[in-house]
Amino acid sequence: MSDSFGRALKKVGGSALEPTGYQDSRHDNTIMQRRFEYEDGIIVRSVEAREQIARMAQPFVFTRDQLAEQHIITMDDANAEAQLLLKDLRNRITLTRPGLGATILVTSIGRSMQSAYFARNLAAVMAGDENRTSLLIETHTTDGRLFGEIEHPAGLSDFIGKEDIQVSTLIHPTGIPRMRVIPFGSHEFMDYEYLRSTQMRILVKDVTRRYPRERFIVMDAPPVDQVADVELLNEYADYIVLYLPYGKESEAKIKRSLGKLDQDKLVGTVLGGAPRAKGFLSKLMK
Repeated sequence: MSDSFGRALKKVGGSALEPTGYQDSRHDNTIMQRRFEYEDGIIVRSVEAREQIARMAQPFVFTRDQLAEQHIITMDDANAEAQLLLKDLRNRITLTRPGLGATILVTSIGRSMQSAYFARNLAAVMAGDENRTSLLIETHTTDGRLFGEIEHPAGLSDFIGKEDIQVSTLIHPTGIPRMRVIPFGSHEFMDYEYLRSTQMRILVKDVTRRYPRERFIVMDAPPVDQVADVELLNEYADYIVLYLPYGKESEAKIKRSLGKLDQDKLVGTVLGGAPRAKGFLSKLMK
C-alpha cells in the first residue's frame, strides 16, 4: 500500500481523546459526547440504509458457473486468497470513510482485461457487506455481461452520444446481490476523449450524489498510459488502484504512469500474473 494510505489509516486509528498534556475535564467530556453522537449517527444511518438495501430489487442471481463465466471469484475456488485480499482492501477503504461511500478508480498500465476482472471483483466484494451497495461503471469495452440476458442495454457510451437518456436508465441489476452496473454500451469512440465530455461529468456527479452514504462506486477505467487527460481520472476518484501486469512493462513506463496518478489517492498496486510464492500476494497488499 502507498505511504499516503498508511498515513490515512494512522490518522483514523489514532484517538482524538489521547491526552497530550493537561486538559480540562469538561472539555474532555464535550469531545467524548460529540464522538458518541457522531458514532450514534453512523449507526442510525447504517440501520436505515440496511432497511432500504433489503428492499432493492434482485431479478436474478448468478449460479456458481455463471460467476465463473464473468470471472467473479468465490471463496471456494482456487483464487480464494485473492478474495481475502480484496476484502482487506475493502476494509481499509471503509475505515477511512465511516458512514460514507467512495469512488474507487481501477486503472492499469497497458491494456489488460485482467484489470477489468479485478474491478468487477472489487465491486462484488464491496456489495458483500449487507450494509452497502456497489456500482460498477465500465468506462471502456469489456467482455462482461453482468446485466444478465438483457439485449443491448443502455450504457455509458450511449449516454455520452445522446443527451436525451436519463442516468437512471443506465443502471442495471446484476446477478450479484446489492451490486449494480453501468455497462459501456454500444456506441463506439475512436479514442478516450469522451472521458472529458460534459455528459461524462454529469454522469459521475449524478451517481455519486444519488447514494452518497451506502454506495461504493468502482470505475473500471482505461489504461493510464493511453489516456491523454489523466487528471480527469484523478478528479473522478476518491481512491485509485493500479493494476500492473507482472513482467510486461518496463520500469521507465511504470514510473511515468505512476507519476500521472494522484499519489494521495493511490491506495495500492495489484501485480497480476505474479508467481504464487508463499506469502507473495499478501506482501503486495501491504
